[in-house]
Amino acid sequence: MNSHDLIFSERKKYKVLRHTLFCSAILLYSFLRIGIMYPVDHFRATFVSFFSWTLYWDSMILGFSYITVYVFVPKYLYKKKYISFCVSVLLVYSVVYMINAVQTYYQLNKTFIIVAGVRGHDFFESSNLIRILGNPPLVCGLLLSLKSLKNWYLKKSENEALTRANTNAELQLLKSQIHPHFLFNTLNNIYSYALNNKPEAPGLVKKLKQTVHYMVAECNHAYVPLKNELNMIANYIELEKIRYGNRLSMQVELINPEGNHLIAPLLMIPFVENSFKHGVSQMLDHPRIILKIYVEGNMLHFYLNNSKPPAAENQDMRKGIGLENVRKRLELLYPGKHELLILTTDDTFTVRMDILMTDYLLLESEPDIFSTTQNISYAL
Repeated sequence: MNSHDLIFSERKKYKVLRHTLFCSAILLYSFLRIGIMYPVDHFRATFVSFFSWTLYWDSMILGFSYITVYVFVPKYLYKKKYISFCVSVLLVYSVVYMINAVQTYYQLNKTFIIVAGVRGHDFFESSNLIRILGNPPLVCGLLLSLKSLKNWYLKKSENEALTRANTNAELQLLKSQIHPHFLFNTLNNIYSYALNNKPEAPGLVKKLKQTVHYMVAECNHAYVPLKNELNMIANYIELEKIRYGNRLSMQVELINPEGNHLIAPLLMIPFVENSFKHGVSQMLDHPRIILKIYVEGNMLHFYLNNSKPPAAENQDMRKGIGLENVRKRLELLYPGKHELLILTTDDTFTVRMDILMTDYLLLESEPDIFSTTQNISYAL
């Protein structure tokens, strides 16, 4: 058994144990408080009397608290039935008050009454009223606070788990969106190279294999090494550019950082693919792409600018493959730690994205997680 299970587990044995500990703590506090308030000789002589009084009085307080927190709060307060809640609490409180009044007035625990110096007709004096009116709300408030904190933590954990599940689902959706279009074009290009017996064909097959393996296998992790992500983007660009030849003007700078940075997978590739599919692939004259990715400290800087057909002919540029997906994933994974700016004009489309990453130490149990790649800088 660990402390987390004791506090948050919904298993019956843990629930019984933590409620037992709470009730015991309340009883112990009252018992010690009485022992401190009254002389030692009186305390020793009337140990049984004090204990029975504590057990009797705190049992009523705990009964009132549990009925309020576990019955009235969910049944009335959470449903905004405020009048019913107040009436129910006051009714139960009045019963507790009257039972204690009768017990004190008729001196049912005479030993305690005598030692405490309380006479039956003194029940309504201020000191006694403070005890009667103060202790039940105090214990009830403590129990409600503990239960509310527990529920808040469980709800927070549930939301985090749901967020992770949504993120994974969106990543799978993104991967499924990228693969068909990318694979169809790339396989056509490789097929054409193979028919013409061009020596580049085996290299293209290898790059395609590496890219698909990365998307299918490595991207199942929540975060991947930035170096691997840049390597995949470089392979992707190499595979895409073969069908454009010299008619595509392309400037690419992928500068690998020295640190072991991790990043959520497939955040940048939708913009790159978007620049090909909705941009240069639809242009006959002077298609152009400029891509720069570099790191300063823990900040990743992504800049992409590509030419595109006129807006009237390309209304879906802002909603290309995975762009909305990327927006959502950034909000989920990097809240307050990213900036995304997308600008479009009649003939250009520009993306600026900055992400604050964390520098993780390489774990000995995962020696191969960071693959080595070279800085890539070229122009076509």
